[in-house]
Amino acid sequence: MPFYTWLRPRSGDNADTLKTKQRAAQKIKALGAALKAHINAADLPDNMELPSDMSRSVRIATWNIREFDSSSYGYRSQESKAYIAEILSHFDLIALQEIRRDLGALDDVKWLLGPNWDYIATDVTEGASGNKERMAFLFNRDKVRFRNVAGELTLPKGKKITDPFGDRFKVKGGAQLDLPPGQILTSPKGLKTGTLASGKTKVTEDVEIPLPERTKIALPPGSSIRFPKNARVPITPDNGIDIEATATPTLAEAVEIVLPPNSLPGGPQQFARTPFFASFQAGWLKINLATVHIYYGTSTAGIERRKEEIRRLTALLADRAKSDNDSDADAYFIALGDFNIVTPEHETMEALLTNDFTIPEPLQNVPGSNVRQNKFYDQIALWTGTSGRRKTYTRIRPCRAGVFDFFDIIYRADEEETYRPFMGKPGSDDTYDSYPSWRTHQMSDHLPMWVEFPIDFAKNYLDQVEADIQARLDG
Repeated sequence: MPFYTWLRPRSGDNADTLKTKQRAAQKIKALGAALKAHINAADLPDNMELPSDMSRSVRIATWNIREFDSSSYGYRSQESKAYIAEILSHFDLIALQEIRRDLGALDDVKWLLGPNWDYIATDVTEGASGNKERMAFLFNRDKVRFRNVAGELTLPKGKKITDPFGDRFKVKGGAQLDLPPGQILTSPKGLKTGTLASGKTKVTEDVEIPLPERTKIALPPGSSIRFPKNARVPITPDNGIDIEATATPTLAEAVEIVLPPNSLPGGPQQFARTPFFASFQAGWLKINLATVHIYYGTSTAGIERRKEEIRRLTALLADRAKSDNDSDADAYFIALGDFNIVTPEHETMEALLTNDFTIPEPLQNVPGSNVRQNKFYDQIALWTGTSGRRKTYTRIRPCRAGVFDFFDIIYRADEEETYRPFMGKPGSDDTYDSYPSWRTHQMSDHLPMWVEFPIDFAKNYLDQVEADIQARLDG
């Protein structure tokens, strides 16, 4: 359980500080009771019973803790860190997303959880889409053992994320088109447009117009032509290659056009935020986890990029699972985190359910994991590929699962006046206007999702040993 020694009243505490500590103590107790009730009320799949001793199960969770931690709406208070620690303490192994460069807030929470807790984290993913985020696994060492295998997942050559709209290049300053005689370009009807401050018209949606055959386009400045080694080309007497500007030569098939840097926005790419893979063991159960924060985009291209990232991830993990089956058939693969799934019926979910990944039955009917519980961004998926899998004595059998809404207890919608004095902007006399936004930066705009698995397979193992011995005796 977490250690809340900072709540003890001290001689220098003023009345406001004492009231804060009193409120925090009351809320922590209520939060713990609500979590226990939530977990105990979770439905079990048909024909399944809970282990009689809960030390014989492991609870795995995923939680995107919004910008943990940043100054967007002021840094987390000690009160909110205590609430986060209390929530985390009810699980054994948690995949965390949106951990920022400064690990101070995560270290504070780990200290509250106690010396039996630890974490491993990635480096920060740089770049605009990386958003300077880390991913981490936080775990209770009394229940879970890190198996000393961890790494960031990257896609191999030939399997990188490709643009769903094909290879394309951009021309600085605008493209110069030479259309065949009599041809014009016409956009689809009903185009959505807007007006710039200059009075010019702009499109407000992605538009793609097919080009007629034999259209010519000027390459961007800085382009070049490359002849690979052993290419068959005409050689001049002084061992050079001359191409006349007035001619229309057909060059060697192996020739390559080299565009200037950053001209190919749709070229092969890695994940926007590098997934994090780590191997753990709880009891007899070996678990390989990959946590993700999939690219987010609402345009047609953005949705396609989401689906492509998810598909590439499941394919990568499935290949790894099939390979590991030869050496460690007892290790099970789980993908979890913020997949930015639109709905359970959406194509983004279809992408997740590829390459033998499935959503555990207890999680298939839980509410969404956003504050309003109507979005399904976060998911936990299991690899269930069994073709050629060696039979072992362990099983991965989800028993209970859920999504916990902490805003029923803490930072409630009706407590804005209570927290208004704490909503001051750092280094300013101003306060933040939006309490709903401020409270999600104190806690999160995502709710934790969790699933529980049995981890005691001693009887299965002993039954197998007994059967093997008897078979040898009979033979």
